[in-house]
Amino acid sequence: MNLDQIIFYLEIGFSHIMDIGAYDHLLFLVSISVVYSFKSWKKLFWIVTFFTIGHSMSLVISSYSIYKPNSDIIEFLIPVTIIISALTNLFFLKSTQKISYLTILIALFFGLIHGFGFANFFNQITFNDGVDLVALIGFSFGVETAQILIATSILILNSILFLINPGFRKNYVRLISIIVCLLTILIFI
Repeated sequence: MNLDQIIFYLEIGFSHIMDIGAYDHLLFLVSISVVYSFKSWKKLFWIVTFFTIGHSMSLVISSYSIYKPNSDIIEFLIPVTIIISALTNLFFLKSTQKISYLTILIALFFGLIHGFGFANFFNQITFNDGVDLVALIGFSFGVETAQILIATSILILNSILFLINPGFRKNYVRLISIIVCLLTILIFI
């Protein structure tokens, strides 16, 4: 493995998520993270882990040409996942409950959808005709590093806000979720 190549693709994956133009990734991460603080970080950890497993699987599936869905369908489904996640916060706000298997399966499924979106970008930036496993690993780790940074930042902000005013939590989550829905509709429609 070429370390320079791994670092190169890690930086591309990281930049892809942290780019202000990657608002779909940011909106999705906000929609799944806004409910949690450090008191319930394990729940968010499992959601993000299964989301990661899902998008890593579809990134590999697409990169190795096992299956490549229509990119227009994927680009339509990505905002749908954001809106569903945000609406879930509005109607099913219960962070004290144990994480359900349904939540895990939904995170995995949404990860598959987002991974095919990552694959469209990844396939455009690779420089050769074959799949380069080093590039794929570097890109995936870059994406994950950025996602962890964003989710951790949201956990820190939420923890501070919920500590300052515990009664604020419910309205805060609802307000942020409504903003995420509205931004998603405005940006993608």
